[in-house]
Amino acid sequence: MSQEIFNELETALNDTLHLLSSFNEKEMNTIPFQGSWTAAQVCRHLFKAEDGIDGLFYAPGKPAEREPDQRAGEYKEIFMNFDTKMESPDFIYPEEKEYKKEELTEPLKEANKKLLEAAKKVNLSEEASLPDEHPLKGSTKLELVYFITYHSMRHNHQLKKIREAIN
Repeated sequence: MSQEIFNELETALNDTLHLLSSFNEKEMNTIPFQGSWTAAQVCRHLFKAEDGIDGLFYAPGKPAEREPDQRAGEYKEIFMNFDTKMESPDFIYPEEKEYKKEELTEPLKEANKKLLEAAKKVNLSEEASLPDEHPLKGSTKLELVYFITYHSMRHNHQLKKIREAIN
């Protein structure tokens, strides 16, 4: 794997945890402005998006018949355009409820750890084994690393905006 994207992934995941640590439990569950998730919902969404990705990395995949980072630019363009409002797929949409900070952050921290360990150990040029209906079907394991990196960076930007609104 390109060391640069791996460093960006690690930084993005660590930044998420650092940003979340800046919220107390009440702030995490505060809706900062109309149409926004709470910081807790962002955390839950990230967990749902990342939990189990390590299993996708470890699952056997067939060799990609193209450059393994071909879709990286597409993912960057989509997620780093902060002017567009995006809709989350239902399967990673956060529940609307009061969350306990530690019950959110600890599982996310563990999912991040597993994800990073797996990404270091596997052949990322293989296609990821995803169900036909999955929005990332056809992506390589390396492209999943790019996706997670940019997805996390986007939500880190969102967390900063939430933090500003609450202050």
